[in-house]
Amino acid sequence: MAFVLKTAKTLRNNWKKSTFFALVLTWGGSYTKNYFDTQNLMRAYCERAARFGNQTIPVTESPRSITVILNPNANKRKAQTEFEKYCVPLLYLAGISVEIVKTESEGHAKDVVNSINGTEAVVVAGGDGTLSEVITGLLRRTNENANGLVPLGVLPLGKNNSIGQFLFPGKSKLDRVKSLADATMAIVEEATKPMDVLRIEILNEDKKPVYAVSGIKWGAYRDAEVKKDSYWYFGGLKKYVTYLFNGLKSSLSWNCQAELYYSPPCPGCSNCVQVQSSLSRSKWFQSFMKENETVKKYQKVSNPQCGEKIQRQISTTDLTLFTSNVIPSGIDDIPKINLFIGPPDVDYIEFVKQGWNYERNGSREIKENIEARTIEIDPKNINGKQAWFSIDNEAYEAKPIKVTLLPKLLKMYCKKEVVMH
Repeated sequence: MAFVLKTAKTLRNNWKKSTFFALVLTWGGSYTKNYFDTQNLMRAYCERAARFGNQTIPVTESPRSITVILNPNANKRKAQTEFEKYCVPLLYLAGISVEIVKTESEGHAKDVVNSINGTEAVVVAGGDGTLSEVITGLLRRTNENANGLVPLGVLPLGKNNSIGQFLFPGKSKLDRVKSLADATMAIVEEATKPMDVLRIEILNEDKKPVYAVSGIKWGAYRDAEVKKDSYWYFGGLKKYVTYLFNGLKSSLSWNCQAELYYSPPCPGCSNCVQVQSSLSRSKWFQSFMKENETVKKYQKVSNPQCGEKIQRQISTTDLTLFTSNVIPSGIDDIPKINLFIGPPDVDYIEFVKQGWNYERNGSREIKENIEARTIEIDPKNINGKQAWFSIDNEAYEAKPIKVTLLPKLLKMYCKKEVVMH
């Protein structure tokens, strides 16, 4: 008893040192547990990958070859380290021939894609920006021809990983390692899933289109989201502090006015067949018409609404547009773009509330949902102000654009259970 009292007295008299050492011990215990959990997890994945590497192949065949486009600057320069620790060992153990190309600047990934030859798959090791560049390069190179596209892999190593997190979710440190290992094993196991693509063209400008697989954001919430990193000193609270500090700023896009022209979704009809055959740029239906039997089937289907253009005027604080890659199409499985329109105005309290809801569960207040196959967005009343879209989390100046859905154009690696489901 005397020992306990003496210890308690010592701790009380040296409470600062005691608190410091208690925190160090707690952190050390957590770090050690995470280290051993990670080692055990990677050991299991390595054994799984090695089973593929131990399989024999005919002498007339070469090992599988893939090209990895790595952005070493992604995620505050952590991408390369994580790639080498959690992805490279699995690829090599599986007996895959890997060519690694590092990007050196913005736009370099597009140039890399143009010089790739003879690879069986392209793997993006980075974030949304690198993925968008690679997809844009691939589709420009092949002129949106699905037959010329190789499967695409995503290793979610960047700060923003919309599709990567959708296919291989994980938030904690251990979950992140698991998501990287799952993404790598999807490449090893060659499990693919067809993914939709958005072709985005600037109207009235002779520029090549860009392509996206996630969606487009415009409005006050989008403007607040891009400011998160400036509050890094708040640590894990920065995503909430962002809305507190920006809820009254006039620099945010509080009044997004635009003229919309959109055509409704179509499951396939005679008009789609005619459009596909007569307009080389209208390839949205191409993936459905790989065989003559499919063409004949839809030549007999009539859909008067196909090709119809609907005009709308909108005014909102929040406009988001998503593919079925992140917003499932539903039981009808009709290819579509989901356009979500938020309220026309919000006060400070509601802005913070909705922003926090989005950070917690990925949802905000929606006043209207428009489903479409093509959408034209013509921003109004910008009056020289800087306004920005986020296209797959990359900033683009807000200009009149046309968004066209290219359904199931890409084949992307995913978990085996996702393909079976």
